[in-house]
Amino acid sequence: MDLNYVFLRQQVERSRSNASVSEAARKAHRELARAYEREIERRTGGRIVFSNSHAKDAGTEPLISARPSPSTSS
Repeated sequence: MDLNYVFLRQQVERSRSNASVSEAARKAHRELARAYEREIERRTGGRIVFSNSHAKDAGTEPLISARPSPSTSS
């Protein structure tokens, strides 16, 4: 799977979670989105991480934090 595809799937699952009427559907889509987020974090070696402080807040978008690359200048 291409990393861009994983990002796409994560966004689709977050959108579906926000649009879901039932709590069961919201939970299922949140869990799928989180699985894609973990895959993104794994593939980027932790350079991109998703904050999970929003996990219990319905309708809140995840925060993405890109960790800066180590500086080559000393």
